[in-house]
Amino acid sequence: MAKQNKTAWITGFAAGSLLLIGLYVMSYFLIRGSFLTAWQNMVGILYEKDPGLCEEIVPYLFEESLYWDKMPEGEHAMIALGYTQKGTDYLLKKSGWDQAYIGMLLMQAALLVFLFYLFLRRKKQRMSQEEALCGDIRDARKDWKGLKPERYPFFGAPLICEISDTLGLLCAKEQYLQKKNSDTQMFIENVAHQIKTPLSCISISLDLALEEADDAQKERILECFSHLGGIESLMKRLLNIGRLEAGKIIMRKEPFGMEQLLEECRNILPDAEQRIIVSAEKASGPVGPFYGDFEWLKEAFLNILKNCLEHDKSGLPVQVLVSRTAEGMKITVRDHGHGIFPQDLPYIFDRFYIPHNAKKSHSGIGLNLARLIIERHFGVIHAANHEEGGAVFAVVLPVYALKNEKL
Repeated sequence: MAKQNKTAWITGFAAGSLLLIGLYVMSYFLIRGSFLTAWQNMVGILYEKDPGLCEEIVPYLFEESLYWDKMPEGEHAMIALGYTQKGTDYLLKKSGWDQAYIGMLLMQAALLVFLFYLFLRRKKQRMSQEEALCGDIRDARKDWKGLKPERYPFFGAPLICEISDTLGLLCAKEQYLQKKNSDTQMFIENVAHQIKTPLSCISISLDLALEEADDAQKERILECFSHLGGIESLMKRLLNIGRLEAGKIIMRKEPFGMEQLLEECRNILPDAEQRIIVSAEKASGPVGPFYGDFEWLKEAFLNILKNCLEHDKSGLPVQVLVSRTAEGMKITVRDHGHGIFPQDLPYIFDRFYIPHNAKKSHSGIGLNLARLIIERHFGVIHAANHEEGGAVFAVVLPVYALKNEKL
């Protein structure tokens, strides 16, 4: 391909050069012939009529200094002889200089056409090779075989080799990360399943101990039940994260009211009925039903609301606003706590990330699970700090009109 490209460029350049040279030679001989014919005819007529005068005048044709300052006299003489400006233009035409101008214009037009042709050809080649390079890069994500520089002569071998090496490193890293994530998910699922049995045994033992315990012991056993419930909840979340990332969960698409879902979340969370205010923005029009998986989205918003309640000790209500936008259904949750540290914002949804102001019991998986669920509904979640204080979580979920389909 590179050899064919080079041959095409040489052929095009040669053809353009020959065209320009041909036009130049044609213009030169045309002007030369017209000029010589006009002056030789004029000298011949003058010599025939008056050889002496002709002998006196001819040297003026060869010595520029003899007649350069006589232009005004010549103009007056032409007028005196009855020749107007049209006559002067006729002399110019007969001299052949107008044909020279035409030849120059043709040469310039030919040069512009040739340059435009080269530009279009170069652009077409670049676009073709860019498409081929993009296609090979996309294919490389599935099955890396390297890039061949001879397929992209426009970009040059060094650049293609650098891109190929970089893509090779990225593909190797992606494969390593995929394997690492797969191993991590498998490890989490195995550990969670293995812990279920001892947790069940501990729960049964605590139940038996509770029947025979006195009041002081019952209080301690109930506290153990509380911690046991926290461990079971953590294991459940870890399992859910592993199943979501592995694509083992099918999200249902069923119609429900988003305000109803948020009200249920408020009823489930402790002390949330007085602290969480759910409202709909009427100015944006009717919110309407949302089609999605009710239980999984409830789990997502429970984690978001729980996070806001834990970090808001101001006593002010946590505001939840539901609205319809051009992007879809938007749910904004705002608390009045101390907000999110700037260094935590880029990683707040990462798994096992512990913010600087988090409690010791914080596991770092609640917001990560919420993000995974929302993304499985093709939505997005964003965290920021409100200018008047507190954190703001904005969730945008696309709205579909189809029913009885899986996401």
